[in-house]
Amino acid sequence: MLDHNIRSSGGGASSSRKFSRRKFIGTGAAVGLASVAGCAGSSGGGGDEVITVGASSSTTGPTSEEGLTMKQGYELWVEMINESGGLLEEDADGLLGREVELIHYDDQSDPQRGVNLYQRLINEDKVDLLMGPYGSTVSSATIPIIEAAGMACVMPMMSDTTVLEERDVQYTTQAIAPAYTYVQSAIDIGVENGAETIAVVYEDVAFPTAVAAGHIPYAEEQGLEVVHEEAYPTAINDYTSVLNSVQDKDPDIVMGGGYTKDAIGLTQAAQSVGLSPGIFAWVVGGMAPAFAESLGDATIGITGDLFWAPFFELPYNKEFLDGFMDMFSDEYDDPSEMDYHSAGGFAGCMVMEQAVRNVGEIDQDAIAEELHSIEMDIPFANGRYGVNEQGIQTAQTPSLGQWQEGEDGPTQEAVSPAEYATADPIYPHPGW
Repeated sequence: MLDHNIRSSGGGASSSRKFSRRKFIGTGAAVGLASVAGCAGSSGGGGDEVITVGASSSTTGPTSEEGLTMKQGYELWVEMINESGGLLEEDADGLLGREVELIHYDDQSDPQRGVNLYQRLINEDKVDLLMGPYGSTVSSATIPIIEAAGMACVMPMMSDTTVLEERDVQYTTQAIAPAYTYVQSAIDIGVENGAETIAVVYEDVAFPTAVAAGHIPYAEEQGLEVVHEEAYPTAINDYTSVLNSVQDKDPDIVMGGGYTKDAIGLTQAAQSVGLSPGIFAWVVGGMAPAFAESLGDATIGITGDLFWAPFFELPYNKEFLDGFMDMFSDEYDDPSEMDYHSAGGFAGCMVMEQAVRNVGEIDQDAIAEELHSIEMDIPFANGRYGVNEQGIQTAQTPSLGQWQEGEDGPTQEAVSPAEYATADPIYPHPGW
């Protein structure tokens, strides 16, 4: 099904994951994709030529869990565009009347490799459109290359806004909520329940650092005392020493982490040292399917950013789910096994698709202008895409999820904001 229109270098198979989730009306945070070939200005639109879409993601390396699932969203979008014109313009003939081909490389979660791969996509493969890579570290590293080439780009999973704030970025936009919004609701829940102190521990790379830089001032504004802050090395395998230091401070709120491996390792370490605060909040990995699969009942009470779930009532979500479960039926038995990065990758591609359709040809400058000005419905986050003049996402906010007890094991509930909640939050943490 995919062989005729997808080329890939590197990769791997996702494992099947089983646990239950309960239905609710959700919100979240979004994603994006990138665009455009050659150099700035116009290149041909229409005709019989294939439109090539270039991207990298981490299909091996520390963030391969997330990178693989984001890539699935890209693949599904390509398939649906070629079969029926996609969700924005059904019964159309591809994109601008042309078939789409995905050229994908594994960046191994390495920013320098990501830079080299995007130079290859632009200068050697001469792709027509670019998708952003996974993660803030690799994405931020590639922006100078993309900007120098004058190629419009939506970054699907770059929530660190630093590079957009500090550089003169004209072609790149962000399609996921900024890092400082991820688990603010956990802080709010803690304060509402009498919390007075917070500890923040995080992986010493771009995204988790941005999370800490945004959440610590927010916590202080809510009257919390930061009793411990620590950036731990990215190569860490045993988190016990990190949480031993936290345990000594006896905080009411413990938040941070980095990616799925961090959420798993930090939870195991907390269990090992007997750390049980009012509330835990792990970014990204705390709500990942692999987290629940790895830890089972130890997930109960853990919270994290909830950017998407199959039960979110969002524009196009049913169509996305139907297509995803059909295309990846060999890997997933149930939508509850899906990771939000797939929906984010797909939704980001829809943003780029809309910009291209609005322009009517592959014109880098015009597409970039569209990406900065359009507001649209997407099947991700709280269902909206929109950015400010710096390309920073302003239309989305993440929900807060929490693992609670279900009939068939840990069940993901929405506990904030109130209008989307399916359950009251567990507070304090129930212990081990």
